[in-house]
Parts: sequence; structure tokens; C-alpha cells
Amino acid sequence: MSPFVQQTHAFKEREALLNRVEASKRSHLNANEDRAFTEICARLRDLDLDIKDEKAKEQRQANLSPEAKRVIANQWVDLGDGSSWAFRAAKALGALGVGENRGVVSGSINAPALVSPSITPKSRPVRLVDLLVNRTTLTEAATFEYLRQTLRTNAAAPVADLATKPTSTFTLVPIPDRARVLAHLSEPFPIRYFMDHLDVVQWLEVEMEQGVLSALESQVISGSGSGENLTGVLNVAGTTQVAFATDVPTTLRKAITALQAIGVQPKAWAINPADAEALDLLKEGTEGVGFLLDGVNNGTANSGNVLGDSSIQRVISPSVPAGQAILADWNAVRLYVREDIKLDFDYSGENFTKNQAVARAEMRVGLGHLHPASFAIADLTA
Repeated sequence: MSPFVQQTHAFKEREALLNRVEASKRSHLNANEDRAFTEICARLRDLDLDIKDEKAKEQRQANLSPEAKRVIANQWVDLGDGSSWAFRAAKALGALGVGENRGVVSGSINAPALVSPSITPKSRPVRLVDLLVNRTTLTEAATFEYLRQTLRTNAAAPVADLATKPTSTFTLVPIPDRARVLAHLSEPFPIRYFMDHLDVVQWLEVEMEQGVLSALESQVISGSGSGENLTGVLNVAGTTQVAFATDVPTTLRKAITALQAIGVQPKAWAINPADAEALDLLKEGTEGVGFLLDGVNNGTANSGNVLGDSSIQRVISPSVPAGQAILADWNAVRLYVREDIKLDFDYSGENFTKNQAVARAEMRVGLGHLHPASFAIADLTA
């Protein structure tokens, strides 16, 4: 019985009790009536809390399909002992908020958005998205415009009294763009999984969300800029190109020099796993003992000469093509977030007739390259 119906019955029960007292022409309740009246009032207070929970659940389910709404609306209709499959499945779906639009979740608990506009840079970034700390929210539309610096010539110099000051050149070009949709669907799965295998559903949520993040990272690096693709770092004009020189360690070290020469302080490397492995396993000659580049995060170790000091982090990512490495001040690229990752479940239409559901994860983002020269693209192939 729903809490709404229970509340109605309780009100009627209390009204009947008071009517009996009034009919007997008494102004006070006897001991039994007083206990009954107190018990009814306590029950009404509990039901009031239950009803508030129900209303909150209805608010979360505002985006359910018509068929799904009928399932949830009838979840309390059970003429037996509450053990019917339909009753239990609907109750499980309602508790999970299936069908609602919501932010990224961890397990079955709502968690902070994975692409939150406000973020503090991690001291030890794990993946590429951790480097994208320059973010802004698109609150009014999916379109945006940013200014890209294409030239910087510093002419500052000592100037005598009354002399004309030199003019530095800082060229900015307005770039219009728009947010794109990154999304994917799951295969259909039985609705009963929401009740019988919640751990599988949580695993699916994580897989769906991580899939969108992987697509974002791939677009940030290699997006072609055509159609619905973002323009990635490797395809934007004006980056700092570093040609292969002698060997991989020499090339990587020259990338640091290339950015330092134009006044850019690099923040992190992005390297393909295969290239990172080859770099870590370098030895001096085929019979060499020990590895050349130990202590990658220790500025006093050998790797400090190649990958920079401890202020420059290293992120290993399959989104970076093998044979290339990217060193950058990652603040020079901005992520425009129109819609953070959201996860929806649909069990309308044919899915409803088969008691199955399909998950969809998607987000809408744009990318702005504020200073392409802050990205050094190193060619690691001889």
C-alpha cells in the first residue's frame, strides 16, 4: 500500500475516533482512546516523511518515458505479499532512478562530474583529461568564440626620456566554434539486472562513462576538425614541431629547449604506452647493465636531463599516436563544457516489450587552442 493511501486511511481512522468521542458527548479521551490517538499521530508523522521521499523520487524520474512512468507509478500496486517480479523490478528501478538524466556516477552513488568546469590541477595526473584544467562552462548556447595567439614579438627595451617607446606585437585571432556531441550506446540488457546484478550495472556505468572520456582524449589529441570532430592538438596550425634528432632521448630533450626558447614553461608530457616502455627500458648498448632513464619523477636522476625536472609530469596515454610525444603548457588549450557526461537508461518502445534496457552516455564539449605554439610535437621516429 502506498504511503499516500496509508495517510488517507490514517486521517480517516483519526477522524472516526474523534467522531466517536463527540457522539458519546465527551470532551476528553479515555486511556485507550488516548493511546490510539497518539499512535495514529505518530504514524502520520512517519508517513509524511515517506511521502516527501516519494515526491523527491518522482522529481528525479521527471524524464522517464511514458511506458516507464507507468511501471514506476504502479510500483506500489501489489495485491499479494510484495514478492511479484513486476513489483520488485519496478521498485528496484525506481530506487536507482533509472531513466533520469543525471551527472556522472561512481557505482550507484552520484559523484562529482568528471569534467567539472572548476578543477584543481593534480600533482600526479593519471590520464590526459587530468591535464585539461583550463575549462569554462557554456551556459547560454553551444556556440562560442575565443582568441588565439598566433604571434608574440617582445620589443621591450630601455627607453630614454621623451623617446618613442618600442611596440611589441601580440597578434590575436578570433576563432568561432561550437560544442560537439560525444556519445555511445550499450547493447540491450535485461532490466532484471538492476535488481539481480547491481554490480554489473555499476560496471556498465563506469565502462560507458570512461568510454566517453577516452573519446574526448582522442579528439583533443587527434581530432580532424571536420564534420562533428573537434580539432585536435596534432591538427591545429601553429604548434612547435620538433624533428627527430639522433635518438629518442635527444629528441625529447630538444622539445624542452624548443618551448623554453619561446618563453613557454611546459607542464606535462603525453606519451604513447609503447614509446614510454621503450624509453624506460633504454640501455647503453646491447650489453648495457641498468637503465639509462631511471627516476622519471626525480629531478636529480638521469631522466631529469631528458624529460625535465619534477615540475614536468608524464602522462601515458594510448590517445597519443605511437612515434610522437607531446610536451606542453596544457593551460594553452581550453575545454568548453556545454553538457557534462550524463548517463541515461531507456526501456521504452521495443525495449519495454522485452523487459530490456539500453544505456547511453554522452557529453557536449568544445575545444579552444589559445596558443598552439605552447605545444611541442616531437617526432620519435628516425
